[in-house]
Amino acid sequence: MSDIEPKLIELLHKNLRLKLPISSINASTPIFGKSGLGLDSVDALEIAVLLDKHFTVRLDEKDPASRSALTTIGSLADYIKIKTGLA
Repeated sequence: MSDIEPKLIELLHKNLRLKLPISSINASTPIFGKSGLGLDSVDALEIAVLLDKHFTVRLDEKDPASRSALTTIGSLADYIKIKTGLA
């Protein structure tokens, strides 16, 4: 787990008021769907705002890389690292 992932997990858990225990969320946890965090498209907008506010990273719905970043916690952390130059 990279150093971005724990911060990202805590940020999402707190701000999206996830019912899932934080200890059960890891890099391979899907962001959407019942098998993961259970988030929906409205939550995606909230994630975009959180990323901009906390990491100065913007998601672009027309960009395939942005869309694929929203697959798992790990893919989102990797996207943040690339966009912030930490990769």
